[in-house]
Amino acid sequence: MRILAIDYGMARTGVALSDPTGLIATPYRVVPSRNYEKLLIAIGEIISTIAPDKVILGFPGRTDGTKSEMCERVERFKDELKQRFNVDAELVDEKYTTVIASQMLHAGGTKAKEQRQNIDAAAAAVLLQGYLDGHRNEK
Repeated sequence: MRILAIDYGMARTGVALSDPTGLIATPYRVVPSRNYEKLLIAIGEIISTIAPDKVILGFPGRTDGTKSEMCERVERFKDELKQRFNVDAELVDEKYTTVIASQMLHAGGTKAKEQRQNIDAAAAAVLLQGYLDGHRNEK
């Protein structure tokens, strides 16, 4: 099962992809997202190229359980993807994925200044790997 993960952001959106067996998540790319329509086109091209079985989107809920404005944007984005590209899309809690991704990049020798280019795709990969690990027994 091939899964595409999206870490939606206002400036950049990170994308990660699982291997065909659904075991390993890998950062795929970062898409500029200041222009919403261009973002949708770019994600649509990725979806048509990869043909994932499922798309997961990071849901940025607050630690107290309430929804932020960004939560509403992600929900709209998910609905738009489902409608435009007929994909199975699901929201997944993304708390601390960027922090974890930053720590992993730093441990790998990537300096904080250099992380900006890769952090969003790395965060999407952290999100996806957590999802894959949590659903491993469902296969």
